[in-house]
Amino acid sequence: MEELIKYLNEINNKRIINSILNWEVDTISPSKSIDLYIDMISKISSEINEMKTSDRYIDLLNKYINSDEFNKLDDHKKRYYLNLKDEYEEDKRIPKDFYKDFVKQRTTAKVKWALAKEKNDYSIFKPYLEKNIKMTKEYYNYKNPNYSSLYDVMLSDYEKGIKSEDVDRLFEELKSGIIPIIKELKPKKLNKLNKLDSETENKIAKYILNYIGFDNERGTLGNYTHGYTSTISKNDVRIAYEAKDIIDLVTTIIHEGGHGIFEQRQANEFNELNICDNNMLALHESQSRFYENILGRDKNFWIPIYDDIKKMANLDLSLDEYMEYLNNAKPSPIRIYADELTYCLHIIIRYEIERDIFNGKITNLDDLPEIWNKKYYDYLGITIKDDKEGILQDTHWSDASFGYFPDYLLGTILDGMLYEKIDNVDELLKTGKINEITKFLNENIHKYAGAYNIFEVAKRVCKEELNVEPIINYFKNKYLNNN
Repeated sequence: MEELIKYLNEINNKRIINSILNWEVDTISPSKSIDLYIDMISKISSEINEMKTSDRYIDLLNKYINSDEFNKLDDHKKRYYLNLKDEYEEDKRIPKDFYKDFVKQRTTAKVKWALAKEKNDYSIFKPYLEKNIKMTKEYYNYKNPNYSSLYDVMLSDYEKGIKSEDVDRLFEELKSGIIPIIKELKPKKLNKLNKLDSETENKIAKYILNYIGFDNERGTLGNYTHGYTSTISKNDVRIAYEAKDIIDLVTTIIHEGGHGIFEQRQANEFNELNICDNNMLALHESQSRFYENILGRDKNFWIPIYDDIKKMANLDLSLDEYMEYLNNAKPSPIRIYADELTYCLHIIIRYEIERDIFNGKITNLDDLPEIWNKKYYDYLGITIKDDKEGILQDTHWSDASFGYFPDYLLGTILDGMLYEKIDNVDELLKTGKINEITKFLNENIHKYAGAYNIFEVAKRVCKEELNVEPIINYFKNKYLNNN
């Protein structure tokens, strides 16, 4: 085991360098340094790939998996090493030159997406998106050439074991349940809130992160056009964000804080590896969205801390007025600014487009803006005004994260089940005992890392199959009873 851990840590050291370089590209690097960083990221990614597909690596894995020491491990730790072996088998099939080119392409496309969004011009990004799609198809053909559904292979790369037939069923049930609720909404017209200065934003962000259980001594903040969490190591979990006002700030920070808590806590369970698991993004999104929505949009969450937030942000809002901003559900064009209810349809739109691209139903990328805009009108009654508001609003397709979007909504479905499972959520929040909720999640989900997928977690923790009924009941109770 010592030899294997040493080897895994050598891989992880290279991953850390790459994570830092990606963070630099996203947050603070000058524009003329980006090409250098892209080349470095591509080179180091190729070195990681070579280490993860070497004969020595599989020899070390096989020797450990066949040892008495391995047989004594807990089930979730055994799964970790078996997953590594599965990844080896898949990664070994990918030609090294292709992998290096694909990494470089994704990093370049992400930069071009940011430029296209800034310029509000899809045509800038389209050729890079087209190449991302082409190379993604090649990538997954290499990884799993015997697939029955290419998109299923892609989905499973983000949350192991997911199949599109399960996603189709769950999303159709969810769509049928929430569209009638959306039609009954009576949104309020609220005044626009001011953007805070960066110093105040960071002060509030750190306060909230500490409150929900994120360790600020093992984390840091940065600014980027799209909020995300980057795990450099178990003691360095970074949160990037950009906020248009106090509501955008707190929802983004609580969301990313949920990711960060998961990363910090699961890293402790595998601290001998100093490496975090993959293939658990639906489970990850369940945690970020549970904190952001189930907890963070509950009035009881704010009762112990609102006076502090109000003072720091210099807000002239009562707690009830503040809650109106947090829970004013109404159809809107931008996913990351959407309320928790209509957000579900934002994800379903992206899922349906992705699925149709990779199942061959969408073949002309010139049509994507029109397809996108039509779905927004049909599902949410929204008329999209431009590319920035429409097809360019998300970063995911720029780094070829096709298959990721469904994870947000699968996570939301689990959240409804968790809300029913945890006793006295409102009372715990009202009395400032959110740490007890965090402890429940730590003990039942976080510490097992990605050993169990979201379907297995539903059965292990909630004692039933993943199903939409609890989250639909949550939405009905919250939004129909308040209208």
